Amino acid sequence: MAAVSYAFFVDFDGTITTSDVCYELVATFAGEGWREINTRWERKELSTLECARATFKLFRTKSPEDFAQLCERITLEEGFREFVAYCREKDFPVVILSDGYDYYIERLLKREGLELPYYANKLLFSPELDVEAPYQSDSCSSCGVCKLELLKKLHQPGQRIVYIGDSHSDFCPAQGADLVFAKTKLFQQYCLDAGKETRFFNNFFDILREITCHED
Repeated sequence: MAAVSYAFFVDFDGTITTSDVCYELVATFAGEGWREINTRWERKELSTLECARATFKLFRTKSPEDFAQLCERITLEEGFREFVAYCREKDFPVVILSDGYDYYIERLLKREGLELPYYANKLLFSPELDVEAPYQSDSCSSCGVCKLELLKKLHQPGQRIVYIGDSHSDFCPAQGADLVFAKTKLFQQYCLDAGKETRFFNNFFDILREITCHED
């Protein structure tokens, strides 16, 4: 039996990290009203860009230094380093697809000494907090980063597409995956209801065990 060739596409906030970095930023720096805005985004009443811009208006700081200080509290999920090392050994691509922001993804990867391709919204600090969405779909403005389009574009023929995620922005790209690893019961149930082969995981050691048990 031929060995399986995988392509891994991984959400960042709350998946690679132990907590949702974007949520931490908002909960720390935004004034009252952000929860209502976030609820409207979850209901798809607001796009990611609309949600971000409305929330940024509530921020009490636009200082990169304040953002950087918060990022220092963020930790990566157990097993992620080992997962990346394994994928490199096997020549399996690992691509980060995030509807969050380049600022903290770049900062955290650099801090951890990890070099991985990532696609995210661009966070602007001046003259006001704002966001740019270079990877938004031309046909749908719901998300700032169209993970599904990127997933379809970046994988190679013959690769088994694996998506790893945890929440609402992962519902769409899961549709394009052959196998999904879900970090929350909500996301797991969504994928199962959609007929996707789905595994629940707590950390990346769980994913490693699942992948390696199918090796020749």
